[in-house]
Formats: sequence, C-alpha cells, structure tokens
Amino acid sequence: MTELFIAKKHITERKRQSLISIFGVALGVIVLTVSIGIANGLNKNLIDNILSITSHIFISNYGRIENYNELKEKIEQIPGVKGVVPTIETQGIVKHNGPYGVYVAGTRIEGYQLKSVFKAMELDKKIIEGEIKTDQIDGILIGKELYKIIGGQIGDEIIIISSENREISFKLTGVFQSGYYDYDVNMVVLPLEATQYLMQSGDVVNKINIMLNNPYKANEIRDKIVEVTEMEAKTWGELNKNLLAALSLEKTVMILVFSLIVIIAGFVVWVTLNMLVREKIKDIGIMRAMGFSKGSIMKIFLFQGIILGLIGIIIGLLVSFCILWYLKNNTLEFVSSIYYLTKIPIEISTMEVIYISAANIVVIFMSSIFPAYRASKMDTVEALRYE
Repeated sequence: MTELFIAKKHITERKRQSLISIFGVALGVIVLTVSIGIANGLNKNLIDNILSITSHIFISNYGRIENYNELKEKIEQIPGVKGVVPTIETQGIVKHNGPYGVYVAGTRIEGYQLKSVFKAMELDKKIIEGEIKTDQIDGILIGKELYKIIGGQIGDEIIIISSENREISFKLTGVFQSGYYDYDVNMVVLPLEATQYLMQSGDVVNKINIMLNNPYKANEIRDKIVEVTEMEAKTWGELNKNLLAALSLEKTVMILVFSLIVIIAGFVVWVTLNMLVREKIKDIGIMRAMGFSKGSIMKIFLFQGIILGLIGIIIGLLVSFCILWYLKNNTLEFVSSIYYLTKIPIEISTMEVIYISAANIVVIFMSSIFPAYRASKMDTVEALRYE
C-alpha cells in the first residue's frame, strides 16, 4: 500500500521526533500499567490478609447461639464452605510482666473452637513460633507484633482481664502472623471453653465464623446458609463496605491522574504530526497534482500516528511486564522497612491490559486524525505555492 510506505518513510526520516513520540506513548503505558498492577496487588493483599483470620460469612443471632455444634454440621454440608468455627468475640485487657516492664493494653479476644481452625482458617500455617495446643485449655496465641512489644517467650504467663473485670492467667503456646498489622498487634486467640469461662456465658457462642473456598462467592453462599439455618448471616463485604469503597475510590482517582500522562503522550503525537504537515506542504501539493486523493493524503498521516502509537504501546507493555516481574520476585528493603510487606504484591488481569492498550489506541487515533484531516483538506494550488 503506497500510503503505508510513505508513512514509514516519514517516520524514518524524522527519527528524533518519532522517537520522542514513541517514548511519550511508552511512558504513559508504563506508568498506567505498573500503577494499576501495584494498586491491584496491594488491595488484594490487604483483603486477603483481613480474610485470612476473620470470617467470610458470620452468624451472630443477637449474640447468643446455643446449638452451635448442630448448626456447624449443617453449614459444613453446603457446597463451597471450607470450614466453620464457633466463636466468642469480645474485648478485654492483656497484661504481661516481661523484660520491658509491665505491659497493659486493650485487646480483641477471639475464643475459637481450636479443633476447627486447622481446616477452616489454616491458623496452624500462620504460626511462626510455638504451636496450637488443642488439648490445653489455658493456652493463648498472640500476634507477632504484640509478641515483639512485650518481649515475650513461649511459656510466658499472660493475664487476660474481661470486660466484667474477671482475671485469668494463660500460658503463651504460640505466636501467629496474619499479615494484617492490626490483628497481629491487637488480637489474642483463646480456646472457646476458656473464653466461655472468662465471660461466664455458659455453653454458648456469640458468633459462628464461616470460611469459604472462594470468599468472592460469599453473597451466593450466604443465601444458602440463611435457608439452612433460618438465621441472619452477613458477609465480609457488608462488614467492610467502607473499606472496599475507599479502595475503589483510591484506584479510580489514581487511574484518572495517571491517565493524564496518556493524554500528554497523545498531545506529543499531535504536535509531531502537525509539524510534519507544515514541513510537507510542498510534497502534499505535488502528490495532489499527481492524482493522490484527499483520502490517500489523510491515510498517510493517520498511518504514521497509528504506527508510532502501536510501537510505543508494545514497548511500554514489554517494559511494564519486566518492571512488574522484578517487583514481584525481588525484596525491596525500603518497602519492607516502611510497610508490613516483604515484597510488593502484583495483580493485573489480561482484560486490564487490553483496556489500557485500547485506551491508548483511541487517544493516539484522536491525536492523529486532526493533523491528517488538515493535510487532506489542503488546496493543491496553495500547497504548490511553497515549492
């Protein structure tokens, strides 16, 4: 095709301007792709850490459930349910006399049926020191950050004081790391029986935690649980509605801000083509005199803009994937020292890559069409006056 050949010739003739245009497009693609990949990864990491040790669906029944073992058996029969953990959740005070002095602070108390946490929460995989002793009623598990603060050792005595001012001494049997800082510093795990005794509640729980194989099917499985138990159930999405809305807003704002770079890249292409049209006025007049139609002239400059854009998009995607791979597979000290992470989590879907590429193509096309249209509308006689 003659128009395509001429467009390629224009690109190779003006290497500096072409490289600037390609660099601008590539930079826009890199910034947008890398930022979305990191934002998705951080959001998913945060949600996964929250869900790693809390319920995907829970039943509370106004804080008093007596037939919890019967309900547990029924719920475990529902497809998609990974496990069920009868729980007492309450607030209290943790007290420890350690090498740094007496530590006293408020804490979140989770009384779990410990035999259930292995299958449902895989809590044993989150233990970094000690172990979960299901047969020790006076055992306690604490988070990694709390363990560091109190300067504790496995076997230490830790006192828990309930909201009713009931005080019980426990032995530290294990330390967990959920990956979510707030849990690791403010939560302790007790055996269900010990928590019932601490709260003087009798053989009841105030919550049934339900873990799913796929947390993102919580709404669908919640309806089945309500049908089986005839009790109200809530999903993790309902409990974290504000957090999810904030994450969504943050990502939207970030995409809008970084999209400005894509628009600037389109402007660079527009400037490059405009300058070329000005310089090629004489050539345009000659081609029109030789019989080139207005459509053919328009195609030449349109092809040039699209070629520059496609090369920039391809280079940008290749560089983006290299950067994302490096971030995902290498520990960055400045990240691990500031954030509660060892590596930057990365998450980007094929559809997001397609959307980024399509958005850039649209911007480049819009930036190319106006200079191309201007060139095609140029009068032959007027153009030849520049010869």
